[in-house]
Amino acid sequence: MTSGKRLSIEPCPTQASARLEHEVGIGRVLADALTRRGWTDPSEVRAFLELEGSIHNPLLLADAAIAIPLIQTAISARTPIAVHGDYDADGVCATALLCEGLAALGADVRPFIPSRFEEGYGLAVETVDRLHADGVRLIITVDCGVTAVAAAARAAELGIQLIITDHHRHGAELPACPIVAPAVRGTYPFDALCGAGTAYKLLEGLVAACDADPGILDGVVDLVAIATIADLVPLVDENRALARRGIKRIGEGKRLGLEVLLRIAKVDARVIDAGAIGFRVGPRLNAAGRLEHADAALRLMMTKDPKEAHELAELLDGLNRRRRAIEDRILREALELHEQLPDTRKEQLGLVLASDGWHPGVVGIVASRVVERVRRPTVLVALDGATGSGSGRSLEGFDLHAGLAACDAYLERWGGHRAAAGVTVRTEHVDAFAAAFADYATTMLTGVDLRPIQRIDAVVALTDVSLETAADIARLEPVGMGNAGITALIPAAELIDVRKIGAEGRHLDMRVRTAAGSCRAVAWSMGEEFDLLSSGIRVDVAARIERSVWQGSERVELVARTIQALPDEHDVPGLCATPCDATCPTRVATPLPSPEPLATGLSLDQLRDERGGGAIAELTRLAASGDGVLIVVADVARRRTMVLSALAPDRFGLDGALLFSRLCTEAALDARQQLLHEGTWIALVDHDTLTRRPNIAEHFGDAVVLDPPMGPWLAPAGPRWARVDGPAEHRFTASVYAAV
Repeated sequence: MTSGKRLSIEPCPTQASARLEHEVGIGRVLADALTRRGWTDPSEVRAFLELEGSIHNPLLLADAAIAIPLIQTAISARTPIAVHGDYDADGVCATALLCEGLAALGADVRPFIPSRFEEGYGLAVETVDRLHADGVRLIITVDCGVTAVAAAARAAELGIQLIITDHHRHGAELPACPIVAPAVRGTYPFDALCGAGTAYKLLEGLVAACDADPGILDGVVDLVAIATIADLVPLVDENRALARRGIKRIGEGKRLGLEVLLRIAKVDARVIDAGAIGFRVGPRLNAAGRLEHADAALRLMMTKDPKEAHELAELLDGLNRRRRAIEDRILREALELHEQLPDTRKEQLGLVLASDGWHPGVVGIVASRVVERVRRPTVLVALDGATGSGSGRSLEGFDLHAGLAACDAYLERWGGHRAAAGVTVRTEHVDAFAAAFADYATTMLTGVDLRPIQRIDAVVALTDVSLETAADIARLEPVGMGNAGITALIPAAELIDVRKIGAEGRHLDMRVRTAAGSCRAVAWSMGEEFDLLSSGIRVDVAARIERSVWQGSERVELVARTIQALPDEHDVPGLCATPCDATCPTRVATPLPSPEPLATGLSLDQLRDERGGGAIAELTRLAASGDGVLIVVADVARRRTMVLSALAPDRFGLDGALLFSRLCTEAALDARQQLLHEGTWIALVDHDTLTRRPNIAEHFGDAVVLDPPMGPWLAPAGPRWARVDGPAEHRFTASVYAAV
């Protein structure tokens, strides 16, 4: 339903989460999320949440200690320097960053970004010749160059000093020149910087070596934030720290061209976040290099002229609209080509599609959208006569770089990384490339569940969905690759007031309702599910908890990511195969009389009170801890349906469900207690049985009173007890005892 995604909920030990909550001073939703992601040390969590700015010594970057004195000499001698970048947002920002920084240090510096359609990616031999003829004697690459072995050799022949800064994978042979790269030589503590981040670290070392004003770095850190987010490098460690500082700088409004671009893109710089950069700023900067020349984006980032800034920002906005239209056309054509493939080709798990008339600048974006639709690693190739330029995107569980390496015999050029890569292939070899890639992917992915995964960070009640929670979650910003925004699960909810919104009803507006109340939600691109979602079925809602501003007022809302119908009832390991009725072979003929209350234990008013948020939400949260949960009920027979649907144990990686009822024979209870030693379970037990067998509770870290007892009753000591009984549970208990 909606997406066919698999909900994935990692274990979350409740004690570890509670420790973060109390020692770090964060809310339970954020604490649960961080615990699921492996953050369990309070001091490390505190440092992570507060991290900002540069972290590691730039001189640890490979060859930085060699490159910095060479640049200092060139600055002092006024040697003409060219900063050679790339035509994407990372390359543009890196080029602007280093040019501005070097100029502030007194260098004679000029930028150079190649054309995607003329020079192609990277540092070319022809470019070295051209820059030499223009008088350049030092070339510094940013976001490219680590594979430019021939260009480095040519630079040496011409007497040009070449310094490479790059973050991409290198080949078997490195260029013969100083290389400043986080992943080369293994000397830098963090190997996932983007191109602009790498250039920034070089500039940081240079500023320190020149004893220059550190404000130079503050002036360009906004460019690092844009590049880091737009280039989809993991937002952890130094990437996250630099991006945080850069986003603050953007909010200060110090870069004219960016300010104008934000206004045109309808982004408020005062509340800008990673999402706005990734979806509003990055695509507009990338549009220039994809469709024409990236020089327009570079000039916008560096201009001091308001008139030029407005003209360039309007140009990029127009190019971005044109880019989207081109993408939509290519996507339709690519999906049609896929449909026309023979069934044997469709069944294979790797896809290469090629066509004349496709724009080489956007096939990578379209490849991502094809991957979303067909769930196959995909390479799209834009053919142009005898050759084609292609771009590929992967999915979880498949190394695209390794896949292209297996097809090297059919490719002219290729490069990239695990998730994305580019290729050049002769038209006559496209079919052979497609077959080889499909064979390799099928071999590597056979047996893998190719459905997309929706990871759940926290199970919440609607009482958790508040402005306070949204503000607490925002401490995780900037979020993105490697540091995803928190996705919360609202289990067993109803959808009410569902209506279509947006162009052609592509999106949905609704309210999510549980026993704890209701909350507004939006579901982007789920308009096709209107009939099903408005039918009144019970659903799990996986959503982001976000703050929004409407007509000057703040409010909290849910942004749905996945909506799934509750699982159909199915066999549950450990659960009795027969209902708790006369057909049960382990049922006692006459229930035992109620036992005397325990001599010691916890009264109801001594248990943690979780009654406000709704029973199912708290039970689901504890089941999702991964450690099992004991649930005390008034009537096991009538409550067993919970573990067949909303609390189905396999949803949480548990071994199954066990029933401990006053209707069960002693032998049956003995056998089930033995099973408690052999796994992690959801267990239902009634008050009387737990009083007779209090040692059942010893096997659980968490236990919950769902239905209140009618008379005196004490909960056995040992587990972390909570109560979730509300009016509905009190009525249920009364009905049970009225029927006895």
